[in-house]
Amino acid sequence: MRRNKTYSYIYLILWVIPLMFFIKDFFHLEEIKSLSFYENFELFKISLTQGVLSVIFSTIIAIIPAYYMSYKKNTLTKILEGLIFIPFFFPTISTVVAFTLIFNLPILKNFSVLYTLKAIILANVFYNSPIMIKYLSEGMRNIPKNIVEAAKIDGLNEVNIFFKIKLPLMFPQVFRGMFLVFIYTFASFGIVLALGGIRYSNLEVEIANTLLRDANFSKALVLGIVQFFFLIALNLLGDLYPPYELRDDFRERKVSTLTTVWTTIYLLLECSVVLIGIFYGFYNYYTGSFSLEGFYKLFSSDFNAYYPVLQGIRNSLLLASITPIFVIVFTYLLLKNFTKVTSAIVFSTMGFSSAFLGIALIYINILYDIKLWILLVIGYFLVTVPIAYSFMYQYVREFPRDILDLAKIDALSPFKTFLLIECPILKNVFLGTYLQIFAIILGEFTISYSMQLGRDFPTIALVNYSLFSDKKLLEGAALSSVNIIIVVVLFYLSNKITEKE
Repeated sequence: MRRNKTYSYIYLILWVIPLMFFIKDFFHLEEIKSLSFYENFELFKISLTQGVLSVIFSTIIAIIPAYYMSYKKNTLTKILEGLIFIPFFFPTISTVVAFTLIFNLPILKNFSVLYTLKAIILANVFYNSPIMIKYLSEGMRNIPKNIVEAAKIDGLNEVNIFFKIKLPLMFPQVFRGMFLVFIYTFASFGIVLALGGIRYSNLEVEIANTLLRDANFSKALVLGIVQFFFLIALNLLGDLYPPYELRDDFRERKVSTLTTVWTTIYLLLECSVVLIGIFYGFYNYYTGSFSLEGFYKLFSSDFNAYYPVLQGIRNSLLLASITPIFVIVFTYLLLKNFTKVTSAIVFSTMGFSSAFLGIALIYINILYDIKLWILLVIGYFLVTVPIAYSFMYQYVREFPRDILDLAKIDALSPFKTFLLIECPILKNVFLGTYLQIFAIILGEFTISYSMQLGRDFPTIALVNYSLFSDKKLLEGAALSSVNIIIVVVLFYLSNKITEKE
């Protein structure tokens, strides 16, 4: 079938257009030359340090739970697998609220963790270690038993087998996990902004602050360009380590008591952060008693006069309902017209700064008075297509060819083929993707914050951040708990729906 590259280029153009308007008007070579190299290098070094430390600690913490998950199938492993919702769907602001409450507990307050590098790393390890568990466990599980047995016959001991056989076979999977952890930390926004403060600003936070605080457009451009090319170069390294096509039947093995205990402790710590985010919505932090006072205040008319909670919920639900439709339709067309450049274009956009995208979109609003909700839909569309692409890739690309060939014999048009054949079979995939994109948009913070929409078009994340900034911990925890419950339910439903496939 003839492939059409048009959709791949449309996606790239949609990214480039808002950025080009900004670059055209504010790219001044003289101002760029006057920028301090040392200052920008320090920002890059802070971002790099945060990314590297997060990868190291996430990997160390994940090794034992990943080993357990590779050789056991029980309730514990099912819950471990479910933790993958944290890095992809758990709202950033809910993480910020939960860790702020944790670091303010009497037992931890004296350690002064808040507004330090430790706070950033701890939050990012919580956020990203489930990614490493997923990739490490897959790498361990898929090492063929016959290769290991052959190595034993050749006289290799367990240590040599690990370093000479298992590690090289696992490395492509491990590298992909490390890359994701690094990129999510390197380009982290909400966690660094709220838990680290100005002292530990990374490139992503500094891009937003430079534009919003200093209006130094040339510096923001330089930082955005540096971040883009660095992440793209890192992404290209993945091509040097293509994954091995290894598959092996699951084989349960006995694991040590220490492994089980460590895995259980890790699971409890991860779940406790999520539960704390919910718990404090129903617990009065100041009086030490259970109460619904936070919810009463949150939805009262007097409170909404100062903090547009109801408007933020309505706006977020509107955006989260509309955007996934466009994302799913476009991603389907991308995958049906898959070419060699498609994946390169889709995943290269991960190098673009979401903060810079937000500023570019608001600049288009200033130039052409395009409605803010339309620009937000465009922004959310651009950043969620890669997620939908990853989720739908297997199902659309590997759709049974014989069924499609029969449709051609019956002279069905592509539209009728989709409507009568593909859609009924893939409906659960589309619905699962819709729910996942819905959950992501509900908690999105970077773009809406960069566009400074708190007054004109508030969202749940923006209102929650305002409550957190103004020390309204009771109301902020209540709103965060609502958001978490919605996201957890959506993720659970999505998994149940797609399991049927």
